[in-house]
Amino acid sequence: MPVNEFMNNVDSCVTYYIDKENRLTFVDDKWYEFALDNKAAQLTRPVVVNKSLFSFISDESTIHLYKMLIERIRKEQETLGFAFRCDSPDRRRFMEMVLFPLSNNSVGFRSCIIKEELRKTVALLDAGGVRSGDLLKICSWCKKIELDHSVWVEVEQAVESLGLFNVVKLPYLTHGMCPSCHDGYIQELFKNDV
Repeated sequence: MPVNEFMNNVDSCVTYYIDKENRLTFVDDKWYEFALDNKAAQLTRPVVVNKSLFSFISDESTIHLYKMLIERIRKEQETLGFAFRCDSPDRRRFMEMVLFPLSNNSVGFRSCIIKEELRKTVALLDAGGVRSGDLLKICSWCKKIELDHSVWVEVEQAVESLGLFNVVKLPYLTHGMCPSCHDGYIQELFKNDV
């Protein structure tokens, strides 16, 4: 997979490192700016450093994929990159993440915004909104919402299809991986391992 060698526009990049036990050891200043931009002001450097990377990922399939990627980087001492989305209520963010080996089995991560699109605010993506007990699954990679076990759609289409425009309490979002992203990432990232 071609990697845009650590991406050129560092102003749109967030960099962080994990140690051999997968604990965050470094987050750059852009980390906090990105957290503020995503209404996660509580994710300051003192709060996140020395915590496991996996304490910030809720979905087991995403954790499993990250563990596989990290293990590969440590073993092969290679750099890997992939595209993903990191949307906020008022923006679609098309991003690229690069994982790279560091000394002592540490791993570096650099996530860069490739393109942003403004959109009408989608309350479903606002982490501060009032929630019901219902759950909707969102793909950790492409940000599509699962309507049923075989249909994944963009968040705006899900809001319309599920009639969520005027509800007082929105469902909670739980993260997973849609079949398209799962198959695509597994095949692309691990094609030489099979």
